[in-house]
Amino acid sequence: MKNKKWILGLLMVVVALALLPAGLVWRSEEKQVADPVVGTADDSGDLVLHVFSPGAKNPDVASLTTNYGVVMYWSRENGAMFVLGDRARKSVREFGRYEDFVAALGELPPRSVVTIYDRCTVPRFYGFYPMHEELYLKFKRDCAAEGVSVADMPRITCTCGQVQ
Repeated sequence: MKNKKWILGLLMVVVALALLPAGLVWRSEEKQVADPVVGTADDSGDLVLHVFSPGAKNPDVASLTTNYGVVMYWSRENGAMFVLGDRARKSVREFGRYEDFVAALGELPPRSVVTIYDRCTVPRFYGFYPMHEELYLKFKRDCAAEGVSVADMPRITCTCGQVQ
């Protein structure tokens, strides 16, 4: 069992180090937010887009640092969840239906760019496995149909403690 934990830890470090040169933007600086709530401001004034491990002693916070951000994940309680953050409006909206999410994307100004926010190690988006790749391609097509594009690089929040 010890060897499995050691190998898993080493694998996480290797994955993190391999992704850094790929141009991914890591949000690794620690943002201490007392009881973070989605849609409120963190200590630096950025909008809290998503909270990884809510209820934990030190939950990791994905703060909206681009004009528009999205988080797509599978919730045990609610199933598929889609989050859209709008920096100018200071709003975060959550959707349980993909169709409603896409309709909200269509309300963004033409030629807007949305950035996908996720976490390292096992991204929340992989909760849709084995459909995650198909959903991602569908998401890009649906964004294009709404006049919105997806940023080339996602924003990654380190939740494993390996990137400082």
